[in-house]
Amino acid sequence: MRSFITEQRNQLSVHVMSTRQYASRYIQLSIVNEQERIPAAVFMVIVRLLLNQFQNPLDEAHPRRHLWTLYADEPGYNFEYKGDAQLASIRLRTPGEVLPLPEERTKEALELLEELMLWPVSSDDFDFDEVQVQEEIKWAENHAGYDVSEWDKVVRGRCLEWLGYAERGRASELEKIGHCVQEGELLKWYREVLRCPIHIHVIGDFEPDPMIALVLSAFRTLTEAAGGMDDKRTAIVTRNHQSAVRREEGELMMELMDVQQCKINVAFATGVDYGASNYPALFLFHSLFGATPASRLQYGLREQKQWVYQIYSTLDDYRGTLHVTTGTSSGYAAEVLEAIDEEWLKLCNGDIRDQELHRAIQNVMHYVQVGYDLPEQVITLHIDRLLNRVQMTTPQFLDAIRAVTSEQVAEVASGLKKAVTWILYPDSEYSA
Repeated sequence: MRSFITEQRNQLSVHVMSTRQYASRYIQLSIVNEQERIPAAVFMVIVRLLLNQFQNPLDEAHPRRHLWTLYADEPGYNFEYKGDAQLASIRLRTPGEVLPLPEERTKEALELLEELMLWPVSSDDFDFDEVQVQEEIKWAENHAGYDVSEWDKVVRGRCLEWLGYAERGRASELEKIGHCVQEGELLKWYREVLRCPIHIHVIGDFEPDPMIALVLSAFRTLTEAAGGMDDKRTAIVTRNHQSAVRREEGELMMELMDVQQCKINVAFATGVDYGASNYPALFLFHSLFGATPASRLQYGLREQKQWVYQIYSTLDDYRGTLHVTTGTSSGYAAEVLEAIDEEWLKLCNGDIRDQELHRAIQNVMHYVQVGYDLPEQVITLHIDRLLNRVQMTTPQFLDAIRAVTSEQVAEVASGLKKAVTWILYPDSEYSA
Protein backbone atom coordinates (compact mmCIF):
# COMPACT_ATOMS: atom_id res chain seq x y z
CA MET A 1 0.00 0.00 0.00
CA ARG A 2 1.00 3.60 -0.53
CA SER A 3 2.46 5.78 2.21
CA PHE A 4 3.07 9.47 2.83
CA ILE A 5 6.42 11.21 2.39
CA THR A 6 6.85 13.89 5.05
CA GLU A 7 8.98 17.02 5.39
CA GLN A 8 8.76 19.46 8.30
CA ARG A 9 9.68 23.14 8.56
CA ASN A 10 9.17 24.69 11.97
CA GLN A 11 5.56 24.02 12.95
CA LEU A 12 4.53 23.23 9.34
CA SER A 13 4.54 19.57 8.25
CA VAL A 14 4.01 18.59 4.62
CA HIS A 15 2.77 15.09 3.78
CA VAL A 16 2.43 13.98 0.15
CA MET A 17 1.22 10.69 -1.31
CA SER A 18 1.83 9.98 -4.98
CA THR A 19 -0.81 7.70 -6.53
CA ARG A 20 -2.58 7.24 -9.86
CA GLN A 21 -5.65 5.85 -8.15
CA TYR A 22 -7.57 9.13 -8.22
CA ALA A 23 -8.42 11.51 -11.07
CA SER A 24 -8.38 14.46 -8.64
CA ARG A 25 -5.87 15.93 -6.25
CA TYR A 26 -6.88 16.16 -2.60
CA ILE A 27 -5.52 18.88 -0.33
CA GLN A 28 -6.20 19.12 3.39
CA LEU A 29 -4.94 21.74 5.84
CA SER A 30 -5.16 20.72 9.50
CA ILE A 31 -4.51 22.93 12.53
CA VAL A 32 -3.85 21.17 15.85
CA ASN A 33 -4.79 22.96 19.06
CA GLU A 34 -2.63 20.88 21.39
CA GLN A 35 -4.02 20.26 24.90
CA GLU A 36 -6.42 23.13 24.20
CA ARG A 37 -3.64 25.69 24.57
CA ILE A 38 -6.17 28.00 22.97
CA PRO A 39 -9.63 27.90 24.62
CA ALA A 40 -11.74 25.50 22.53
CA ALA A 41 -14.59 27.89 21.70
CA VAL A 42 -12.13 30.71 20.90
CA PHE A 43 -10.22 28.39 18.56
CA MET A 44 -13.39 27.40 16.71
CA VAL A 45 -14.60 30.97 16.31
CA ILE A 46 -11.25 32.21 14.98
CA VAL A 47 -10.85 29.35 12.50
CA ARG A 48 -14.43 29.78 11.26
CA LEU A 49 -13.87 33.52 10.82
CA LEU A 50 -10.84 32.72 8.67
CA LEU A 51 -12.43 29.96 6.61
CA ASN A 52 -15.82 31.60 6.18
CA GLN A 53 -14.23 34.00 3.75
CA PHE A 54 -15.50 31.40 1.29
CA GLN A 55 -19.06 32.53 2.02
CA ASN A 56 -21.08 35.13 0.06
CA PRO A 57 -18.94 35.64 -3.08
CA LEU A 58 -19.96 39.18 -4.09
CA ASP A 59 -16.88 40.34 -6.01
CA GLU A 60 -14.59 38.98 -8.69
CA ALA A 61 -11.63 38.59 -6.29
CA HIS A 62 -13.61 36.51 -3.79
CA PRO A 63 -11.91 33.22 -2.73
CA ARG A 64 -14.86 31.08 -3.83
CA ARG A 65 -14.82 32.65 -7.29
CA HIS A 66 -11.11 31.91 -7.39
CA LEU A 67 -11.84 28.26 -6.59
CA TRP A 68 -14.36 28.13 -9.42
CA THR A 69 -11.67 29.24 -11.90
CA LEU A 70 -9.56 26.32 -10.64
CA TYR A 71 -12.47 23.87 -11.19
CA ALA A 72 -12.27 23.02 -7.48
CA ASP A 73 -15.31 21.77 -5.61
CA GLU A 74 -16.85 23.37 -2.54
CA PRO A 75 -14.39 23.37 0.39
CA GLY A 76 -15.30 21.21 3.36
CA TYR A 77 -14.18 21.80 6.91
CA ASN A 78 -14.82 20.32 10.31
CA PHE A 79 -13.74 20.33 13.96
CA GLU A 80 -13.06 17.23 16.01
CA TYR A 81 -11.34 16.17 19.18
CA LYS A 82 -8.41 13.75 19.24
CA GLY A 83 -8.00 13.10 22.94
CA ASP A 84 -6.50 16.26 24.44
CA ALA A 85 -6.06 17.87 21.01
CA GLN A 86 -8.61 19.86 19.04
CA LEU A 87 -8.33 19.56 15.27
CA ALA A 88 -9.64 21.98 12.64
CA SER A 89 -9.33 20.94 9.00
CA ILE A 90 -10.29 22.27 5.58
CA ARG A 91 -10.34 20.12 2.45
CA LEU A 92 -10.11 21.02 -1.23
CA ARG A 93 -10.32 18.84 -4.31
CA THR A 94 -9.04 19.95 -7.70
CA PRO A 95 -8.88 18.01 -11.01
CA GLY A 96 -5.59 16.29 -11.72
CA GLU A 97 -4.25 15.35 -15.14
CA VAL A 98 -7.76 15.28 -16.65
CA LEU A 99 -7.39 19.05 -17.19
CA PRO A 100 -4.33 20.98 -18.39
CA LEU A 101 -1.87 22.73 -16.07
CA PRO A 102 -2.53 20.65 -12.92
CA GLU A 103 0.58 21.99 -11.18
CA GLU A 104 -0.48 25.59 -11.70
CA ARG A 105 -3.98 24.91 -10.37
CA THR A 106 -2.59 23.04 -7.36
CA LYS A 107 -0.17 25.90 -6.66
CA GLU A 108 -2.99 28.46 -6.78
CA ALA A 109 -5.18 26.34 -4.49
CA LEU A 110 -2.36 26.08 -1.96
CA GLU A 111 -1.68 29.81 -2.14
CA LEU A 112 -5.38 30.48 -1.59
CA LEU A 113 -5.35 28.41 1.62
CA GLU A 114 -2.26 30.26 2.79
CA GLU A 115 -3.90 33.60 2.01
CA LEU A 116 -6.98 32.65 4.04
CA MET A 117 -4.78 31.83 7.01
CA LEU A 118 -2.63 34.92 6.78
CA TRP A 119 -4.65 37.86 5.55
CA PRO A 120 -5.03 39.36 9.08
CA VAL A 121 -1.24 39.48 9.41
CA SER A 122 -1.07 42.02 6.58
CA SER A 123 -3.77 44.23 8.12
CA ASP A 124 -3.45 46.50 11.11
CA ASP A 125 -5.58 44.35 13.39
CA PHE A 126 -7.92 41.37 13.51
CA ASP A 127 -10.72 43.45 12.04
CA PHE A 128 -13.87 41.38 11.55
CA ASP A 129 -17.35 42.75 11.20
CA GLU A 130 -19.09 42.69 14.58
CA VAL A 131 -22.14 40.98 13.09
CA GLN A 132 -19.96 38.22 11.67
CA VAL A 133 -18.23 37.72 15.02
CA GLN A 134 -21.58 37.46 16.82
CA GLU A 135 -22.83 34.95 14.24
CA GLU A 136 -19.83 32.73 14.90
CA ILE A 137 -20.29 33.02 18.66
CA LYS A 138 -23.90 31.94 18.21
CA TRP A 139 -22.70 28.97 16.14
CA ALA A 140 -20.28 28.07 18.94
CA GLU A 141 -23.11 28.20 21.46
CA ASN A 142 -25.24 25.83 19.37
CA HIS A 143 -22.28 23.57 18.71
CA ALA A 144 -21.46 23.48 22.40
CA GLY A 145 -24.94 22.70 23.59
CA TYR A 146 -25.56 19.88 21.10
CA ASP A 147 -28.73 19.49 19.13
CA VAL A 148 -31.69 17.70 20.71
CA SER A 149 -31.16 14.88 18.22
CA GLU A 150 -27.62 14.28 19.53
CA TRP A 151 -28.38 12.80 22.94
CA ASP A 152 -25.84 10.06 22.25
CA LYS A 153 -23.12 12.71 22.30
CA VAL A 154 -24.53 14.25 25.45
CA VAL A 155 -24.56 11.01 27.45
CA ARG A 156 -21.12 10.00 26.16
CA GLY A 157 -19.84 13.46 27.10
CA ARG A 158 -21.15 12.96 30.64
CA CYS A 159 -19.03 9.81 30.96
CA LEU A 160 -15.94 11.57 29.63
CA GLU A 161 -16.44 14.40 32.09
CA TRP A 162 -16.74 11.90 34.95
CA LEU A 163 -13.52 10.23 33.75
CA GLY A 164 -11.69 13.53 34.14
CA TYR A 165 -11.96 14.96 30.64
CA ALA A 166 -13.51 18.40 30.56
CA GLU A 167 -16.90 18.51 28.91
CA ARG A 168 -16.53 20.22 25.57
CA GLY A 169 -18.25 23.51 25.05
CA ARG A 170 -19.90 23.96 28.43
CA ALA A 171 -20.72 27.34 29.97
CA SER A 172 -17.09 27.98 30.96
CA GLU A 173 -15.95 27.75 27.33
CA LEU A 174 -18.67 30.14 26.22
CA GLU A 175 -17.68 32.55 28.97
CA LYS A 176 -14.13 32.49 27.60
CA ILE A 177 -15.20 33.47 24.09
CA GLY A 178 -17.43 36.23 25.49
CA HIS A 179 -14.56 37.58 27.60
CA CYS A 180 -12.19 37.28 24.63
CA VAL A 181 -14.41 39.47 22.45
CA GLN A 182 -15.15 42.00 25.19
CA GLU A 183 -11.44 42.43 25.98
CA GLY A 184 -10.42 42.60 22.31
CA GLU A 185 -8.22 39.48 22.56
CA LEU A 186 -9.11 37.88 19.21
CA LEU A 187 -5.87 39.12 17.62
CA LYS A 188 -3.80 37.70 20.49
CA TRP A 189 -5.37 34.26 20.13
CA TYR A 190 -5.19 34.43 16.33
CA ARG A 191 -1.42 34.77 16.65
CA GLU A 192 -1.46 31.65 18.83
CA VAL A 193 -3.38 29.82 16.09
CA LEU A 194 -0.50 30.60 13.71
CA ARG A 195 1.90 28.99 16.19
CA CYS A 196 -0.10 25.74 16.32
CA PRO A 197 1.22 22.66 14.47
CA ILE A 198 -0.12 22.80 10.91
CA HIS A 199 -0.27 19.75 8.63
CA ILE A 200 -0.70 19.94 4.85
CA HIS A 201 -1.69 16.65 3.14
CA VAL A 202 -1.70 16.32 -0.65
CA ILE A 203 -2.78 13.14 -2.46
CA GLY A 204 -2.73 12.63 -6.25
CA ASP A 205 -0.77 11.77 -9.37
CA PHE A 206 2.43 13.82 -9.13
CA GLU A 207 6.12 13.54 -8.36
CA PRO A 208 6.65 13.73 -4.56
CA ASP A 209 9.70 15.99 -4.34
CA PRO A 210 8.40 18.76 -6.64
CA MET A 211 5.05 18.69 -4.78
CA ILE A 212 6.76 19.09 -1.38
CA ALA A 213 8.71 22.03 -2.80
CA LEU A 214 5.47 23.48 -4.18
CA VAL A 215 3.72 23.31 -0.80
CA LEU A 216 6.70 24.78 1.07
CA SER A 217 6.92 27.59 -1.45
CA ALA A 218 3.19 28.36 -1.22
CA PHE A 219 3.31 28.44 2.61
CA ARG A 220 6.66 30.17 2.91
CA THR A 221 5.01 33.36 4.18
CA LEU A 222 3.16 31.38 6.86
CA THR A 223 6.34 29.93 8.37
CA GLU A 224 8.10 33.29 8.11
CA ALA A 225 5.13 35.08 9.70
CA ALA A 226 4.96 32.63 12.58
CA GLY A 227 8.70 32.62 13.08
CA GLY A 228 9.04 36.37 12.71
CA MET A 229 6.49 37.22 15.37
CA ASP A 230 7.38 37.98 18.92
CA ASP A 231 8.46 34.61 20.30
CA LYS A 232 6.92 35.39 23.67
CA ARG A 233 3.85 33.21 23.81
CA THR A 234 0.66 33.87 25.70
CA ALA A 235 0.82 32.29 29.13
CA ILE A 236 -1.07 29.02 28.94
CA VAL A 237 -2.66 27.18 31.83
CA THR A 238 -3.31 23.58 30.84
CA ARG A 239 -6.05 21.74 32.64
CA ASN A 240 -5.43 18.51 34.45
CA HIS A 241 -7.37 15.88 32.55
CA GLN A 242 -7.27 13.43 35.42
CA SER A 243 -10.18 13.83 37.78
CA ALA A 244 -9.23 15.22 41.17
CA VAL A 245 -12.04 13.21 42.78
CA ARG A 246 -11.49 9.59 43.64
CA ARG A 247 -13.84 7.57 41.44
CA GLU A 248 -15.21 4.12 42.10
CA GLU A 249 -14.99 1.74 39.16
CA GLY A 250 -18.30 0.70 37.69
CA GLU A 251 -20.28 3.54 39.25
CA LEU A 252 -23.85 3.99 38.03
CA MET A 253 -25.02 7.57 37.51
CA MET A 254 -28.57 8.67 36.67
CA GLU A 255 -29.55 12.14 35.53
CA LEU A 256 -33.15 13.26 35.13
CA MET A 257 -33.75 15.08 31.85
CA ASP A 258 -36.52 15.97 29.46
CA VAL A 259 -36.02 12.95 27.17
CA GLN A 260 -38.50 10.49 25.70
CA GLN A 261 -36.55 7.34 26.60
CA CYS A 262 -33.55 6.29 28.67
CA LYS A 263 -30.26 7.25 27.01
CA ILE A 264 -27.48 4.98 28.24
CA ASN A 265 -23.71 5.05 27.90
CA VAL A 266 -21.45 2.42 29.44
CA ALA A 267 -17.79 3.51 29.45
CA PHE A 268 -14.98 0.95 29.76
CA ALA A 269 -11.30 1.69 30.31
CA THR A 270 -9.42 -0.51 27.83
CA GLY A 271 -5.87 -0.25 29.18
CA VAL A 272 -4.67 -0.64 25.57
CA ASP A 273 -2.77 2.07 23.69
CA TYR A 274 -3.24 2.72 19.99
CA GLY A 275 -0.53 0.80 18.15
CA ALA A 276 0.22 -1.58 21.06
CA SER A 277 0.77 -5.26 20.29
CA ASN A 278 -2.67 -6.15 21.67
CA TYR A 279 -4.47 -3.29 19.92
CA PRO A 280 -5.60 -5.54 16.98
CA ALA A 281 -7.20 -7.92 19.50
CA LEU A 282 -9.01 -4.96 21.11
CA PHE A 283 -10.23 -3.83 17.69
CA LEU A 284 -11.61 -7.32 17.02
CA PHE A 285 -13.30 -7.38 20.43
CA HIS A 286 -14.87 -4.03 19.51
CA SER A 287 -16.13 -5.54 16.23
CA LEU A 288 -17.54 -8.64 17.94
CA PHE A 289 -19.08 -6.70 20.82
CA GLY A 290 -21.00 -3.82 19.25
CA ALA A 291 -19.28 -2.09 16.32
CA THR A 292 -21.03 -3.77 13.40
CA PRO A 293 -24.59 -4.82 12.45
CA ALA A 294 -23.48 -8.44 12.97
CA SER A 295 -22.08 -7.75 16.46
CA ARG A 296 -23.50 -9.47 19.53
CA LEU A 297 -25.13 -6.44 21.09
CA GLN A 298 -26.82 -5.35 17.89
CA TYR A 299 -28.01 -8.83 16.99
CA GLY A 300 -29.11 -9.83 20.49
CA LEU A 301 -30.65 -6.65 21.89
CA ARG A 302 -31.90 -4.97 18.72
CA GLU A 303 -32.83 -7.77 16.33
CA GLN A 304 -33.76 -10.64 18.64
CA LYS A 305 -35.18 -9.01 21.78
CA GLN A 306 -36.06 -5.67 20.20
CA TRP A 307 -35.32 -3.83 23.44
CA VAL A 308 -33.45 -1.04 21.66
CA TYR A 309 -33.78 0.87 18.40
CA GLN A 310 -30.00 0.96 18.05
CA ILE A 311 -26.97 0.03 20.12
CA TYR A 312 -23.32 0.37 19.18
CA SER A 313 -19.83 0.53 20.60
CA THR A 314 -17.26 3.22 19.83
CA LEU A 315 -13.53 2.96 20.47
CA ASP A 316 -11.69 6.09 21.62
CA ASP A 317 -8.05 5.33 20.85
CA TYR A 318 -6.80 8.60 22.33
CA ARG A 319 -8.34 8.20 25.76
CA GLY A 320 -8.18 4.41 25.99
CA THR A 321 -11.94 4.04 26.38
CA LEU A 322 -14.69 1.99 24.77
CA HIS A 323 -18.28 3.23 24.95
CA VAL A 324 -21.51 1.29 24.51
CA THR A 325 -24.31 3.71 23.66
CA THR A 326 -28.01 2.97 23.33
CA GLY A 327 -31.52 4.14 24.10
CA THR A 328 -34.40 2.14 25.51
CA SER A 329 -37.69 2.51 27.35
CA SER A 330 -37.44 2.88 31.11
CA GLY A 331 -39.07 -0.52 31.52
CA TYR A 332 -36.18 -2.28 29.76
CA ALA A 333 -33.27 -0.27 31.18
CA ALA A 334 -32.20 -2.86 33.78
CA GLU A 335 -32.49 -5.74 31.30
CA VAL A 336 -30.40 -3.86 28.71
CA LEU A 337 -27.61 -3.18 31.24
CA GLU A 338 -27.61 -6.83 32.33
CA ALA A 339 -27.47 -8.01 28.71
CA ILE A 340 -24.46 -5.77 27.98
CA ASP A 341 -22.63 -7.28 30.96
CA GLU A 342 -23.62 -10.78 29.92
CA GLU A 343 -22.20 -10.45 26.40
CA TRP A 344 -19.03 -8.86 27.75
CA LEU A 345 -18.49 -11.74 30.20
CA LYS A 346 -19.06 -14.32 27.46
CA LEU A 347 -16.25 -12.76 25.44
CA CYS A 348 -14.07 -12.62 28.57
CA ASN A 349 -14.58 -16.37 28.99
CA GLY A 350 -13.55 -17.09 25.41
CA ASP A 351 -17.06 -17.99 24.22
CA ILE A 352 -16.20 -17.23 20.59
CA ARG A 353 -16.93 -19.60 17.71
CA ASP A 354 -14.26 -19.99 15.02
CA GLN A 355 -16.76 -18.98 12.35
CA GLU A 356 -17.71 -15.86 14.30
CA LEU A 357 -14.06 -14.86 14.74
CA HIS A 358 -13.34 -15.44 11.05
CA ARG A 359 -16.31 -13.29 10.05
CA ALA A 360 -15.20 -10.51 12.39
CA ILE A 361 -11.68 -10.60 10.92
CA GLN A 362 -13.09 -10.37 7.40
CA ASN A 363 -15.36 -7.48 8.42
CA VAL A 364 -12.42 -5.54 9.85
CA MET A 365 -10.28 -6.26 6.77
CA HIS A 366 -13.07 -5.06 4.51
CA TYR A 367 -13.74 -1.97 6.64
CA VAL A 368 -10.09 -0.91 6.69
CA GLN A 369 -9.42 -1.66 3.03
CA VAL A 370 -12.54 0.14 1.81
CA GLY A 371 -11.75 3.08 4.09
CA TYR A 372 -8.20 3.14 2.81
CA ASP A 373 -9.54 3.68 -0.71
CA LEU A 374 -11.08 6.99 0.40
CA PRO A 375 -8.61 9.91 0.42
CA GLU A 376 -10.27 11.53 3.44
CA GLN A 377 -9.94 8.31 5.44
CA VAL A 378 -6.33 7.88 4.35
CA ILE A 379 -5.53 11.34 5.76
CA THR A 380 -7.50 10.67 8.96
CA LEU A 381 -5.55 7.46 9.61
CA HIS A 382 -2.28 9.27 9.01
CA ILE A 383 -3.16 12.10 11.39
CA ASP A 384 -4.18 9.56 14.03
CA ARG A 385 -0.74 7.98 13.79
CA LEU A 386 1.00 11.35 13.87
CA LEU A 387 -0.84 12.54 16.98
CA ASN A 388 -0.40 9.19 18.70
CA ARG A 389 3.27 9.07 17.62
CA VAL A 390 2.77 5.52 16.34
CA GLN A 391 4.75 4.00 13.48
CA MET A 392 2.25 1.22 12.75
CA THR A 393 1.22 1.18 9.09
CA THR A 394 -2.07 -0.06 7.67
CA PRO A 395 -0.49 -3.21 6.13
CA GLN A 396 1.09 -4.02 9.50
CA PHE A 397 -2.28 -3.55 11.24
CA LEU A 398 -4.04 -5.83 8.73
CA ASP A 399 -1.36 -8.52 9.11
CA ALA A 400 -1.84 -8.37 12.89
CA ILE A 401 -5.64 -8.60 12.54
CA ARG A 402 -5.30 -11.79 10.49
CA ALA A 403 -3.26 -13.40 13.26
CA VAL A 404 -5.57 -12.59 16.21
CA THR A 405 -6.88 -15.63 18.10
CA SER A 406 -9.98 -16.07 20.24
CA GLU A 407 -7.70 -16.42 23.29
CA GLN A 408 -6.21 -12.98 22.59
CA VAL A 409 -9.67 -11.45 22.24
CA ALA A 410 -10.69 -13.03 25.58
CA GLU A 411 -7.54 -11.70 27.23
CA VAL A 412 -8.09 -8.13 26.08
CA ALA A 413 -11.81 -8.35 26.99
CA SER A 414 -10.87 -9.50 30.50
CA GLY A 415 -8.54 -6.50 30.81
CA LEU A 416 -11.38 -4.01 30.31
CA LYS A 417 -12.65 -2.23 33.41
CA LYS A 418 -16.13 -0.77 33.54
CA ALA A 419 -15.52 2.84 34.52
CA VAL A 420 -18.99 4.37 34.67
CA THR A 421 -22.53 3.86 33.40
CA TRP A 422 -24.51 7.04 32.78
CA ILE A 423 -28.28 7.13 32.25
CA LEU A 424 -30.32 10.10 31.10
CA TYR A 425 -33.69 9.16 32.58
CA PRO A 426 -37.06 10.65 31.49
CA ASP A 427 -38.03 13.14 34.15
CA SER A 428 -41.72 12.46 33.51
CA GLU A 429 -41.32 8.74 34.29
CA TYR A 430 -39.18 8.99 37.43
CA SER A 431 -40.65 7.93 40.72
CA ALA A 432 -38.65 8.05 43.94
